[in-house]
Amino acid sequence: MVLLHDEGFNCSASTVGRILDKLKERGILKEPIPNHISARKRRWQLFLSGLKQAVFTFKSVWLRLILGFILGGLIQVLIPSSVIAEWLGPASGIKGILIGSYAGVIMTDGPYVILPIMASIYEAGAGPGPVIALLASWFLLSLPNLLMWQIPILGVKIALARYLPCLFISPLIGLAGATVYQLINVG
Repeated sequence: MVLLHDEGFNCSASTVGRILDKLKERGILKEPIPNHISARKRRWQLFLSGLKQAVFTFKSVWLRLILGFILGGLIQVLIPSSVIAEWLGPASGIKGILIGSYAGVIMTDGPYVILPIMASIYEAGAGPGPVIALLASWFLLSLPNLLMWQIPILGVKIALARYLPCLFISPLIGLAGATVYQLINVG
């Protein structure tokens, strides 16, 4: 309360109490474990708390994981390996890296969906350079991310100042990644 007052916030002790209670209800704020509890019991409580968080995380992502694996499997079945190898294979060269570099612009989903899809593209014959470029472009160049999050929150100027240089970075990451992959694969 004193810290809030020092920072220029004027609120009553009951308001602070209500805020803290709501944070505790939502699981955001945890009560410290009292010192009189044994170390063994404290470890057990921490373990159970971690297990509870793991179950919560699994509940929130299991459907996305399944969707990602289904889409990844469908890509392997519906798109012939020869097409993937032609456009994104190790022999596709700079063309494959450029395709990978800019295909990520339209990707919207999170890692639970996208990574299984990328793994299936790699398993179907895509080279490491195009896959690395695709990973980089998904992270750096996602247009839905730019339009829905970055521009509204950061403003047009800062969002575009970040986005435009990344248009050139993604192919460089693909080229560098392919080189590093070859060096690792040789050794």
